Amino acid sequence: MKKLAVAMCLCSLMAVSAFAKDSTWAGWISDDKCAAKGANAAHEACAKKCVVAGEKPVLVTDADGKVVPIDNPDAVKDHLGHHVEVKGSMTSSGAVHIDSVAMLAAK
Repeated sequence: MKKLAVAMCLCSLMAVSAFAKDSTWAGWISDDKCAAKGANAAHEACAKKCVVAGEKPVLVTDADGKVVPIDNPDAVKDHLGHHVEVKGSMTSSGAVHIDSVAMLAAK
């Protein structure tokens, strides 16, 4: 029984460390109301308006168009509607915790 408990603890630690790994994603900062529909330069004003109205900012990834919640929305407050590269880590809830944001050329 102890061996099973130790094995489960090790598996849990490995899973947590996988989420904590820093990564980089390219994509658009949109709002959770428009989500992937807002992954373009023409959506900037709408994204800003929606976030001011209470919607949450999200990252729409370039690679697969996935809509990812942002754990720390203040990190992107100056980048609403922008095409960006973010560096950070995935949380256990599936949100990205952003450490840094860099502008990319609009596609």
